[in-house]
Amino acid sequence: MANRLVTGQAVLSVAMTVVLLAFGAPASATASEGSSATPAGDRLGESELGELLDPIVAAGAPGAAVRLDFGARVQTAAAGQADLRGNRPMRPELNYRAGSLTKPMVATVVLQLVGEGRLALTDTVDRWLPGILPYGDRVTVRHLLTMTSGVPEYLRGRIAIDTFGLTPARLRTWTPRELVALITDQPPTFAAGTGFEYSNTNYVLAGMIVEAVTGNRLGWELTRRIFRPLGMRDTRFPVHHPAIAGRHAHGYSLPVDPQGSIGAGPLRDVTVLDPSFAWASGNVTSDLADLTRFLGALLAGRLLPPALLAEMTTPVDTGDPDASYGMGLEFIHTPCGTVVGHSGSIAGFHTIVLADEDGHRRFALMTNQYLHGPATAQAFNQAALALMRDLLPDTCSSAVAGRSLMARR
Repeated sequence: MANRLVTGQAVLSVAMTVVLLAFGAPASATASEGSSATPAGDRLGESELGELLDPIVAAGAPGAAVRLDFGARVQTAAAGQADLRGNRPMRPELNYRAGSLTKPMVATVVLQLVGEGRLALTDTVDRWLPGILPYGDRVTVRHLLTMTSGVPEYLRGRIAIDTFGLTPARLRTWTPRELVALITDQPPTFAAGTGFEYSNTNYVLAGMIVEAVTGNRLGWELTRRIFRPLGMRDTRFPVHHPAIAGRHAHGYSLPVDPQGSIGAGPLRDVTVLDPSFAWASGNVTSDLADLTRFLGALLAGRLLPPALLAEMTTPVDTGDPDASYGMGLEFIHTPCGTVVGHSGSIAGFHTIVLADEDGHRRFALMTNQYLHGPATAQAFNQAALALMRDLLPDTCSSAVAGRSLMARR
């Protein structure tokens, strides 16, 4: 029976949910399911890292790749295919669409502008984008970055179905203002500052504010402020370029019919699309090395002064005691400590990048399939769980292995 397309890239209820559910499973149940997850406190070796990926491919994903970066210790592994038609193996260094990993990058640029005195977190949307929202005088930059604005999600319905389906509409060019216009006739989900809801529209507006403040294209500001200083040579903000530059993996999806129902297969190649539909909410292409480098540099204080990094990493209440959101960053809270990062889902690709709180230990895990079935999601969950445990202190071994950490409500 077909499932309905879940739209909006609601990270806390998509990628993070699967990790939280895996963490919340009793240890005995995890073992009985034949999980390859490494016991908490054990550090993954080269062979174990590769073995984490095999169940993802066995469950139906074309391929998967992982990078684990603990400073002096860097490990990578890959499994399956980067291109099913060309029978080309997946490799950890291939470029791909990183989806919502764009958000912490955009948030970083906004906060840099705050540090330069060119922008304030208390500035309203109307201050920089007059008239774009009927209630723009009540929504601030802080609300946008923390997903507490109440601005509805634009990435629903027809635009989402066209993006994941093999239709000519996948090549449509969108402007940011057109994306926001999709929701301007809707009331806010809640009064700004009174709730939390993951909405990609927040980051489209944030990107537009960057352009209004600087007078430059968002991609240029990302390049000169983040990509170039960090040596992220494989990271780009392509906007209207349907192909992925450089050596890259192809992205695949289960079929989606015109009504938004997800079929059972075969997989469809959705690599070529105009990513302008995602723009500041998910337009970036990158690779695993660049993504882990960015997260490490950000948390180490190389991109923001301490006061602004503290603002970025102060989470807001999401209604879930085990998961919270900062400014473009997701947090998972466990008895063994907090891990921080972001996940990204876009047509053809699914990624999660996490680190310990100071960014010394970090990993990136990707698969070149989205949308995917339950078996693939479960295998991805188990791999993410094992990697997440590897971020936590060795002293937490018994606590992680012996109890249910995160029961979702």
